[in-house]
Amino acid sequence: MWCIVDLPDGTQRAVKLDPKALGQECLEKVCHGLGIICEMQYFGLEPWTPNQKESRTRQWYNLRNRLHGDSGSGNGDQLMLALRVKFWVPVHSILQESVRNLFYMQARRDLLEARLCAHDWSNAAKLAALLCQADGLRFNEQSLRAECPMRMRRELAQQQLAQQQQQKLEQQRKEKEHVLSFKKRRLSKQKSVEHIECCTLSAPASSVPSNSGNNLQPSPSASVSASASSSSSPSNSSSSHSGLDERLASNPLRMYEEYIILPSATDKDSDNEPPADFLRQIATEHSKLAKLPMTPKAAKYWLLQGIQELSGYGEELFSGVTTNESATPCDIAVGAHGITVIRGEEKESIPFSAIAAAKSLRRTFKLEYVDDHNDRKELEIKLSKPPIAAGLYRSITERHAFYVCDKVRCVVTNQFTRDLKGTIASMFKEDTELGKRYVFDIQHTCREVHDQARRILHERGAMGAIDVMGGGSCDPETVVGCGEGGVGDVGGSMAGKIDLAIREKEAREAAIERCVDSRINEAMQCKICMDRPINTVFNPCCHVIACAQCAARCSSCPNCRAKIISVAKIYLPPELRNSQTVANSSSSSCSSTNIAGPQQQSEQQQQSEQQQQQQQQQLDSSGSGSAATVETAAPPGAAAKVTTAA
Repeated sequence: MWCIVDLPDGTQRAVKLDPKALGQECLEKVCHGLGIICEMQYFGLEPWTPNQKESRTRQWYNLRNRLHGDSGSGNGDQLMLALRVKFWVPVHSILQESVRNLFYMQARRDLLEARLCAHDWSNAAKLAALLCQADGLRFNEQSLRAECPMRMRRELAQQQLAQQQQQKLEQQRKEKEHVLSFKKRRLSKQKSVEHIECCTLSAPASSVPSNSGNNLQPSPSASVSASASSSSSPSNSSSSHSGLDERLASNPLRMYEEYIILPSATDKDSDNEPPADFLRQIATEHSKLAKLPMTPKAAKYWLLQGIQELSGYGEELFSGVTTNESATPCDIAVGAHGITVIRGEEKESIPFSAIAAAKSLRRTFKLEYVDDHNDRKELEIKLSKPPIAAGLYRSITERHAFYVCDKVRCVVTNQFTRDLKGTIASMFKEDTELGKRYVFDIQHTCREVHDQARRILHERGAMGAIDVMGGGSCDPETVVGCGEGGVGDVGGSMAGKIDLAIREKEAREAAIERCVDSRINEAMQCKICMDRPINTVFNPCCHVIACAQCAARCSSCPNCRAKIISVAKIYLPPELRNSQTVANSSSSSCSSTNIAGPQQQSEQQQQSEQQQQQQQQQLDSSGSGSAATVETAAPPGAAAKVTTAA
């Protein structure tokens, strides 16, 4: 039996299964083909048909039962399934990058198809920019200065509407003038009064009978003008359309038209249309992400982090009608922390801890819970089909066990039903497996899945290769904002974190530049006086640690204590000379010599020659020196020295 599995990104995979295979086998084959080693419990399989419109009401296959039996097809050779995220967990709890990619595909599809809505248009622009960055869409600087295509289309539509209204008014005016001119004409003597009364003013010119004479027909000039106006209007509209298409073809904002995300409709009367400059808002947010720069991997992480704050995140919606006398429409949204009962504009949140009992019978679902005032209440609704009522009961039970409990209880895992054949067989053998169908397929909780995944990845040695420590790398270039208010701060604002990351990055780069400049200045200062720049080298040890004034007073190297035979002058590179000049000019306590200008270089040479003569005289008088050093001028960047033995 072949099984076609639709993935969240719209692609399909074919899986070959045994006709008696369980749903878990199909899920494992698809996940292994996608590179998922563990964390398969976050996903589920549901019926799928091509070009179907998805909704928030899911009908999950029970993975502990046979797929062939759940599909309802008696002898079909092909089964159409869809792989979707069943349990939405925080993004920092996801250990594998392949699992995070599937979560992103599902979130992207839900946002663009309006199953998940933003808070407002500003939040929608931020989420759309994250989608663009995650898809690898490169930012274009010209998009910030381009005209918004949505505004251009609206202006064109308004112009066309104004032209149509103007043409309609012009046509009505011409018809009225024609009727008035007809009324003012001199009536023929052959016409009776009765015939005049039949010619009403509201009759159009085209409906006038042909046998009423030449006076009843419109003038040729009027017909020519009407035909000219009717022929000119299509040409003007077509030319305007062609001009708009040419302008839109070169507009860089057109690439954002596929990333329009709608916010939740707070006002029923509003048409919920995006603002005219919405595409430019997306481009502005995209430019912020491009300046970081944010990698596609980090953008996926932050998108999954941001949608956790949206209403309806990870919820399954079931619609029905209450069974009381009023029979009001009632929706139940099942989430990670409880259920939300929606009756019109009234919403009531019921946590899992307040639910006392839940059961389904055919199309009816009954819920018993305790409200905030510790009063016991009942809710009974009727759904459209019995499988949907059973799916609501299953969704509440499985989500409570997955998100809240530490371990799945046996009363959940062992609950099953039997068909007619299995019921008859159980009369003779109670523990028979014939006709047994499990009600729930939940076997592990969220904590157990996370711990088991860490063990599996650790045994495979994939802990270093896969981002499993804290839901992604904490490198600022990979995941932005992991330092202050980072991965653990789920309640923080996504936009605030991104702006904070941009400011931190700019401050960090400025601090690095200041640190490098200060280190260079410290390294090029004389290690003896710590005031003047280094410009001499000691021979034969070749240590460069002193200025010319301090070197004249040294007989041995301060660094290695070797005897100094000669001293040579060195010339720094232009970059270091410029930086050193700026540092020396800004220091008020420093009196060192600037070596950047040619006039200063000649003065330095004269001073160095005088100092060398004095040094030579001191060495000759003391008898301790055996060598003399003579310097010659050299161009900047090259060292020149001549040493003569005494």
